[in-house]
Amino acid sequence: MKTFKIFLLLICVISFSCKEEKPKTTVKDSKQTAKVQHYICANKCENSGGAVAGNCATCNTPYTHNQAFHNDDFLKNGPLNVPKNTQTTTNTAAPSPAQNALGVYHYTCSNGCTGGAGEASNCKSCGSALAHNTAYHN
Repeated sequence: MKTFKIFLLLICVISFSCKEEKPKTTVKDSKQTAKVQHYICANKCENSGGAVAGNCATCNTPYTHNQAFHNDDFLKNGPLNVPKNTQTTTNTAAPSPAQNALGVYHYTCSNGCTGGAGEASNCKSCGSALAHNTAYHN
């Protein structure tokens, strides 16, 4: 009899200790798990809506944009961590040619040396700074 009581006590302890506790949900938790669809049915059909524009499977009406998708919950976890753009921008425009179709240099020597260049630099003959030649653009 004593063995039977110990055995019965052991079964009771095991059965109570093996119970799985269900997580307690609050109104706040259930609100967070509810998903707001980006696009919704204008007729408010049950279980309709989606992440992309389309037609309602129930009434075949085109989905409309749901502004509530973008409201309060968008930044509820703080600001977005968007990586900064580390790429350097390069000038994709080709440099202007040193001479135009008439043979006029874009930059010429202010001392009258022959030749010139397509960008502001120093004269190859005398070393002075080249000046912009407005006749290049005519």
